[in-house]
Amino acid sequence: MEDSRLYWLWLQHALGPGSTKPRKLLAHYGSVQNCYESGPESWKLAGIFTPVERKRMAEGTLEQADAQLRFAQSLGQSVICPDQPEFPILLREIPSPPCVLYYKGTLPPADALCIAMVGTRRATPDGLAAADRLSYSLAKAGVVVVSGGALGIDSACHRGALRAGGKTLCILGCGIDYNYLMKNAPLRETISQNGALISEYPPNTPSSVHSFPIRNRLISGLCAGTVVVEAAKKSGALITVSAAIEQGRDVFAVPGAMVNEAARGANELIREGAKPVMSAQDILEEYPGRYWEETEKENRQSMPEVPTEQAEPEFSKTPEALSPNAEKLYQALRANPRHITELAWDAGLSVNHALAAVTELELCGRVHSFSGRRYSR
Repeated sequence: MEDSRLYWLWLQHALGPGSTKPRKLLAHYGSVQNCYESGPESWKLAGIFTPVERKRMAEGTLEQADAQLRFAQSLGQSVICPDQPEFPILLREIPSPPCVLYYKGTLPPADALCIAMVGTRRATPDGLAAADRLSYSLAKAGVVVVSGGALGIDSACHRGALRAGGKTLCILGCGIDYNYLMKNAPLRETISQNGALISEYPPNTPSSVHSFPIRNRLISGLCAGTVVVEAAKKSGALITVSAAIEQGRDVFAVPGAMVNEAARGANELIREGAKPVMSAQDILEEYPGRYWEETEKENRQSMPEVPTEQAEPEFSKTPEALSPNAEKLYQALRANPRHITELAWDAGLSVNHALAAVTELELCGRVHSFSGRRYSR
């Protein structure tokens, strides 16, 4: 049986990183392999691809893809694609999911809570201290800290997570093996042993002014929420925030002093609705996981048991009046609260469609809501 990754590698070579075309392609052809085998005339009639993209598709071969796969593996890199079970669930949800991920290290389990932490390269001492303390506390609570490996806030976040003995992911805007920012090479090596280095760029791909904004959507896309630790009004970290908002993810910000220009961007995010963060608990309380499981376990122990026959409310059966999406989401609900991203995945919906379905169920009184976008029957 042909390795399905070869078709994804072929497609990535033709479309390039950051393309929204794979979603349209899958809707039209059903699979990347079907698209590959359909040929140039079909690609033209589909109305999805530009002439340049069709030319690159026609020129690309599975032999080239196989050579690229083997080369990456020879460098100690693993390669995964969207149709593989180990591919990050949340990345499948974003508008422009990557066709291919190269990584060195170990990916977190599917149910791990990942939080992105971003900020300025020209951080103040207070900003660096906040990044270190916050990432340390999050990692101690079992959170996987995700950042971009740059100097300043990024590096402080990675180091804080490592100091806690936790896991951290570094998302690169170049090939994993490319000698980008050699000052941080030792840090990247440590991350690969206590988490993973991740990129959608093939080996030997240099960084560019365009690659980092494209990369930023993966930082937010891998995570349930994004924290801006310290960022000026025009900081590149705000590109990650824009991606998080587009992806329907939560946004947090660490407030800074009014006179601190390096904190102006973070302060404005708070004014626009981002949740202010003074400690890791401000983030942890928004999500399920070990932190909350222990708290809820204690709460359940202090509450009287409800007889089994009374535990299920009268509205447990899905009413016929619900929309198709609301019916799907209702079937995914359980007695225990689950995060909206888990429910969306089980229901086969995007996060935005799942949130709309939740609103419909709330209006009908057929869902219970909890802090951190968690819902149950």
